[in-house]
Amino acid sequence: MPAPLHHSAFRNLWSATTLAALGDAISSVALPLAAVEVLRADAVQSAVLSAVIWLPSLFLAIPAGSFADRTGYHRRLLAGANLLRVAALSSVPIATAAGLLSLTQLAVILVVIGLCSVLSNVSESGLFATTLPSELYVAGQAASYTGLTAAALAGPSVGGLLVQIAGVPAAIGVDAATAVAAAVFLLRLRPVGNSHELGSPQSRDRRPGLAFIRGNPLIRTALSVTATGNFFNMLFLSVLVWYYVHKLSLTSAEIGFVFSAQAIGGLIGAALAPRLARRIGLGRMLLVGCVLSHAPLLVIPAVGATGSLVFALVLVSTLLGGGGESVQDISVGSVFALVVPPHLRSQTRGAYQTVSFGLRPLGAVAGALIAATAGIPVALWVGAIGGTLACLWLLPSRLLSFRGEGDLSEQPENATALAH
Repeated sequence: MPAPLHHSAFRNLWSATTLAALGDAISSVALPLAAVEVLRADAVQSAVLSAVIWLPSLFLAIPAGSFADRTGYHRRLLAGANLLRVAALSSVPIATAAGLLSLTQLAVILVVIGLCSVLSNVSESGLFATTLPSELYVAGQAASYTGLTAAALAGPSVGGLLVQIAGVPAAIGVDAATAVAAAVFLLRLRPVGNSHELGSPQSRDRRPGLAFIRGNPLIRTALSVTATGNFFNMLFLSVLVWYYVHKLSLTSAEIGFVFSAQAIGGLIGAALAPRLARRIGLGRMLLVGCVLSHAPLLVIPAVGATGSLVFALVLVSTLLGGGGESVQDISVGSVFALVVPPHLRSQTRGAYQTVSFGLRPLGAVAGALIAATAGIPVALWVGAIGGTLACLWLLPSRLLSFRGEGDLSEQPENATALAH
């Protein structure tokens, strides 16, 4: 058992987030397939549906983070988000049975799921560092990502097979069940430290999260890399399922296996991350992850035919991209846990998410526009190339040479002042 899992608080958090991720992974296949195959959505409609799930990140992440830090309700917000997700997802099988499922309903459900993700992300940031000692942050991030990618490995295949064998309602029902189980683990979680400082000026103000990002070059550069990557990645993903179904003629099960290949890559990346962090440092680890996340995806628009060789190429490129994504996310998460002070974690995460995730709907809209005017392959090319170039933010930055906790004394004065 990895060392972080010996800590009961982290173990409960890990169990909850892994179960929730399993449900997310199932729905990540089931809901797009419901739109494309059941409701016959075209490429533009699919891209719009991909965009709406990120709208809550744009408008609600900062106030949600401020509320979490001000009240200290991180655990309750996480549990409540899972139960709200259950309520939203339960409407899909009901509407399907009644013959009333529509694209409008899917859009509303995706907005609610997006809201739940906002609440979960800002609250989890406030909880993570209270479940482990600082020397286990990188190992904890790696363990968390291993759980997430293991769920992502099983989820898409299960989702694709469930849709193919039993239909969309069965797949959505499994997602709802995992959300209930996640809420149970969260209610059992007892943090071992204080995740905020009630009554401090920072915990009452929504601005310090943004101010901390502006004043800290490490977090600011990390945000530039991830926000740029998210924009182009969403541009890519917004038309990807449509491309798989209509251009590469992949079945629901094959699409599920492709997403699972990404998760296998994520597991490999998570296993290598602690060793990589020790060898090259967190900053260079982020550079490697950023390039590897996007460059292999250039293979997908390059193959315009169908057949087993094309399917194999898609699997390999997706596996490599998944490995890069896990390395990038673990490096950013570790930097965040080390650099951001406890009473600002949820607020800073909310501000970070507003920018980073807030660009995703714009990326999806851009994908729809490019697909409508220049074609699906062009949109995929733009997404893969743009995402690869996101690493350029790192080249002139101090983050590139940042190795870990030993470099924290070099933070600028204004960022340090906000921490007290």
